[in-house]
Amino acid sequence: MKLNIRKHKINRSFGGDIGVFLLLAAGGAFMSLPLIYIVCNAFKPLNELFLFPPQFFVRNPTMNNFKDLFILMGNSWIPFSRYAFNSILVVVLGTGGHVFFASLGAFAITKYKFPGVKTFSVLVMLSLMFAPQVTAIPNYLVMSRLGWINTYFSLIIPAWGMSLGFYLMSKFMNSMVPDTILEAAKIDGASEFAIFWKVVMPIVKPAWLTLIIL
Repeated sequence: MKLNIRKHKINRSFGGDIGVFLLLAAGGAFMSLPLIYIVCNAFKPLNELFLFPPQFFVRNPTMNNFKDLFILMGNSWIPFSRYAFNSILVVVLGTGGHVFFASLGAFAITKYKFPGVKTFSVLVMLSLMFAPQVTAIPNYLVMSRLGWINTYFSLIIPAWGMSLGFYLMSKFMNSMVPDTILEAAKIDGASEFAIFWKVVMPIVKPAWLTLIIL
């Protein structure tokens, strides 16, 4: 006996698409209001900053706030350029290393079978349950034992081992990278790292771009 199963497709009219777009646009505009308010405050003169009730948009934009910031920071022990350099260095090296090592580990755990691979995957998933505030003190103790306090290593190296990127990349590679492509690359004589870098990474480009944004 054969069962006739009909698949019902959800079809929206053009008006429905417009309505969904307007709803999402209104939500996005509402969520961007704090960012717009911060940008407006950056260009407000002092008399507008301390107005009550406060004004949302700036009336007389000025660049004096930025000039005063550089003057005040220039007269302090640590100039503003050092803060900017530290932020750029930590973000670039931390993000780049995190994407590379997370992708490399995800490639190994999804495309190779070795003892303990399932246990390791479960541990990675469990680590996502711990908030950064919970692991702050253990991380500090580890950095202190290694002698990395007040160094760039204490900020960059922990970023490389974050489990979020590892979990995200492993899910993408498991669903988007078929084993047949890897086998074809091995037949062509590609090394393991060449397969990872030249075959797998271009396929999962949306994943590591998302990880960079996060």
